[in-house]
Amino acid sequence: MLKFIKERNLSIIDILNLGFLFIIIVFALFSLPNNPYSFKPFLTLAFALSLIIAAVAIRNRKSQKNESKFINKIIRGFVNFYPLLFFFVAFESFYMILPFLNPHDYDKELAHLDFYLLGVNPTVWIEAFFKPWLTDLMYLLYFFYFPFPLFILFYLYRKGTDYQFNKSVFIYLLVYYGAYIIYFIVPARGPHLYAPIASLQTKDLTGIILASPIRNLIGTLEPNKFDAFPSLHTAISLTTIILMAKYHKKMFIIFTPVVIGIWISLVYCRYHYVTDMLAGVIWTVIAFVVGNWIYEKTLKFNLPPYFQKSKNV
Repeated sequence: MLKFIKERNLSIIDILNLGFLFIIIVFALFSLPNNPYSFKPFLTLAFALSLIIAAVAIRNRKSQKNESKFINKIIRGFVNFYPLLFFFVAFESFYMILPFLNPHDYDKELAHLDFYLLGVNPTVWIEAFFKPWLTDLMYLLYFFYFPFPLFILFYLYRKGTDYQFNKSVFIYLLVYYGAYIIYFIVPARGPHLYAPIASLQTKDLTGIILASPIRNLIGTLEPNKFDAFPSLHTAISLTTIILMAKYHKKMFIIFTPVVIGIWISLVYCRYHYVTDMLAGVIWTVIAFVVGNWIYEKTLKFNLPPYFQKSKNV
């Protein structure tokens, strides 16, 4: 197996992507008896697979002497950043698989756990602080989560620190994929879609300008509604701030208040239970420990992360 991987110049990122894709395909196959989408999810997953194949093929190609620096930058950029497109495409298949694989949702259990831990329903309690301008700010912070990791990733990429960049991408993917798999095991929609909690929410989330369009955009980008537990907003923002603390102290100082704002927005905008957030923190810690161990272990087998020039520790 190791010989096969080395001969095809598969990176540890490619192997992780292939492993995750295999798990989702298995989920899709088991969902078929109850799935009205039939084989449609496999078309999306096939496109995701084509991205891996393209990245490996490009990495193995022989560079041409007359190739411009611009073309080289495009090629290197695709091979390094294709995982971002890959996991987005894979995620877009979930709404066609998850509800038909595991029809039970755990919103009731998560809502009860929140009330047990805090003595209140957080999304109801926080209504006392609702203001139109604050609602706009909270939705903006909630949406900022999506591009947030790119700040540290682009910094590491432009700096040319291949080792740090590759390792950070690996850890990010591990955080995403672990949470995605848990979605299938513990499906939950969040307080805004759980009727017993929603019925207690008496105030509308009305902003001035931003709240409504951002809410509509999020609804479009996230067709899978069973994505509350664990909170990836918590996990990815925590992952990002840890990487910033490690590699760019000024970024860490600037963005720490932003991360706190993102976490508040999860409850304010009614997307998450506090339990989801606690699970996101726990999963991030596990993923960091396991991810660092796996990454260092694979380097001993000389698996190529990407276009690694040197190990800049």
